[in-house]
Amino acid sequence: MNRGPIPGAAQVDFVAKAQAAWAPAPDWVVALAEAATRDGLAEVGRRIGYSKGVVSQVISASYGKGNLGKVEVIVRGAYMAETVDCPVLGEIGRDQCRREQKTPFRATNSSRARLKRACRTCEHLYRRGDEA
Repeated sequence: MNRGPIPGAAQVDFVAKAQAAWAPAPDWVVALAEAATRDGLAEVGRRIGYSKGVVSQVISASYGKGNLGKVEVIVRGAYMAETVDCPVLGEIGRDQCRREQKTPFRATNSSRARLKRACRTCEHLYRRGDEA
């Protein structure tokens, strides 16, 4: 079985796909589409922690079941260099901030303990229902 792109096949222009689907596409969706065109859906999905199907659905404006706010925060950190000032880690990307919030507490790691305490009162804490 031959896997992967067909040699000589045209590359998909995800930016044009996003512009057509969103009309006009938000800046973070354009950044996501540019990365998908350049690196491929699977690589972009790995970087932001979502499947390539989710990346494709966001680009085509059909991601109805998930929270676009979460995806936006991660894309802005990973591809648009947006940062936050973490009280424990200093200046970090918004995507790293979300990853740190999702990482489970481990009593054996002093950094995790400091982050657990600091994240509870941080202005960047993601709460269910928040859009970003």
